[in-house]
Amino acid sequence: MDHFPPGIPVWQSGLLGAWLVLGIGVYSSLERLVRTRGGKVTTAGFGLPDLLLCCGFLAWFGVAIARGFGAPEHEVTRSDILGGAAMFLSLVVLIGGFMYYRDINPFRQFGLFRRNVFVCAAMALGLFLAVLPVVMVTGKLSEYALNGRAHPQNIVQYFLSASEGSDKGAVYLTMVIGVLVAPAAEETIFRGYIYGVLKRYAGPVAAALISALLFAAMHLNASSLPALFVLALCFTLAYEASGSLLVNIFMHAFFNLSMFLVLLGISQHPVVSP
Repeated sequence: MDHFPPGIPVWQSGLLGAWLVLGIGVYSSLERLVRTRGGKVTTAGFGLPDLLLCCGFLAWFGVAIARGFGAPEHEVTRSDILGGAAMFLSLVVLIGGFMYYRDINPFRQFGLFRRNVFVCAAMALGLFLAVLPVVMVTGKLSEYALNGRAHPQNIVQYFLSASEGSDKGAVYLTMVIGVLVAPAAEETIFRGYIYGVLKRYAGPVAAALISALLFAAMHLNASSLPALFVLALCFTLAYEASGSLLVNIFMHAFFNLSMFLVLLGISQHPVVSP
């Protein structure tokens, strides 16, 4: 989802550099805070059954990733988007049902009511603004490293085609799923459950790396993988620092919304390369 116009003026480059330094400083401070004072993500409720289910998720996602990267390119359809949303929502229901069966309250475990919703939204907005330049620069570095072989995610191509073709139904559907459904589902699966269980049995560092890599790879796009990996690590830091998955959900929603707005701008005012 990285689209940046060529030939950025010097003053804009300077602002981006300052923004990047500020973002790195914010997350470096979060990392030091979590490392010295300890994170706020509790794992005591998780047990061996959760580890077994988590390992099942890792195996299932691993197979899906291997098949996805090995499959030939195909155009995304509305059925693909609805099917993907239904799959992730089914996994959330499975996790929630499994936790309730084991007398673990998911809302309490994920800290959803730990902070006021408006406080969570405000924290998420600030952390989103801090992480955005880091992800942007990582994405551009990936593009340069691939030396012209980078291409956007299939869903990005689908959204651009829909917006350029004035298919409002497809645009609205993609935005609703991307801004409302995907953040809640993906944060519950990757940060709330997989990271939480792995933190209990493998430690926070290994858990953060594994869950972040899994999250990034599930998007099945080599050029965006490094940026999504960095984004996922920052999501994990936000979760540990706040203790509330709601902060992550808001952050994720802000990020996806910003990308959709950028794509809408590109579709209305396409950049013509010289």
